[in-house]
Amino acid sequence: MVLPTYLLLAIGLLGGADILFFHTLAQQLHRHRPARAELVTHCLRGPTYALLFLGVPNFSFEGAWFWALVALLVFDAAISVADFWLEPESRRDLGGLPRGEYLLHVAIAAGFGALLLSIWNEAGPGRAAPTALRWIDSGAPPVLRGLLALMAPAVLWTALRDLAAVIRLGRKTA
Repeated sequence: MVLPTYLLLAIGLLGGADILFFHTLAQQLHRHRPARAELVTHCLRGPTYALLFLGVPNFSFEGAWFWALVALLVFDAAISVADFWLEPESRRDLGGLPRGEYLLHVAIAAGFGALLLSIWNEAGPGRAAPTALRWIDSGAPPVLRGLLALMAPAVLWTALRDLAAVIRLGRKTA
């Protein structure tokens, strides 16, 4: 799945920029108690993308495994909807969602839509095959697969950081 692999790299880099520039540097969400619920959605996203970063470029999803991949993508879409729903309240005391972050979210959402379509087109024929999860050479360049493999633990680390903030902010008195 070459195109989905490139799209995952783009989404991962844009998501990393969002975390670094907006969540961490500009608005310091990990210190902002009203952002606690939003941070829950962020910590759910980490394992989701770690699985995608490792799975999509390296495995063939067939039968029930294809539908498991679809379920993971639907779960991620639900996380995004919840995140978008929570952001206005979460960021109100910080002046709202920065315009640059809003535009970044639009680009990520467009990339996610393209990812869904490309996975359906490239992996879709496997939906009717017997259930199998096979290690494959997806045709994506090894360096691209390697970058995504490095991004998987990085996105897990950000999820753990978000989870730690959720716990810490929950202990603070209002």
